[in-house]
Amino acid sequence: MPRSNIPRPQPRCGACIVLHAQCPPRCFFAPYFSHEEGVIDFSAIHRVFGVSNASFLLYQVPARDRSEAAVLLTIEALARLQDPVYGCVSHILTLQQQVSDLQTYRAYLQDSLFVYYSSYPQPVPQPDQNPSWNFDLPIIPENVSHPSFQEATLPLYPGKASSSQMPPPDDIDELGPIVFGNRRRH
Repeated sequence: MPRSNIPRPQPRCGACIVLHAQCPPRCFFAPYFSHEEGVIDFSAIHRVFGVSNASFLLYQVPARDRSEAAVLLTIEALARLQDPVYGCVSHILTLQQQVSDLQTYRAYLQDSLFVYYSSYPQPVPQPDQNPSWNFDLPIIPENVSHPSFQEATLPLYPGKASSSQMPPPDDIDELGPIVFGNRRRH
């Protein structure tokens, strides 16, 4: 018999490989957990949620949204394996803290620029002199000596400065009320 006529067995889906089961022709998990990457994904879901909970969660979602739900289950399961208490929320909290730190640093830099530019009055350019100028940018005359970085009087770094641009330390950033209902991890 020629080799081309021998039916090749279908590879099992990732869920059936983890469960050590034969993959039925219409396996519920096959569309969402492929043979290649599905093993790792379903293994994490199996450890965190269990097979019955995972199948129940996917079954409750409309068929058109199940592949996205399977991806979200995988992301949450992998995050729960790293941090069993917070899961994905720990990643969100870390990103929120980074946003807050960057906003504070941006305010510090704005204060620094304000101090620098306020020490030297800027001439107002006349529009008819050179129409190609960008009037939004400050103009520093060439004959003015500029202080070195050490000589410039800068505001203290956040926490020590009292500026209207500095957010209060207990202020929740923009994402806090939306994601966590005004609760913050300390």
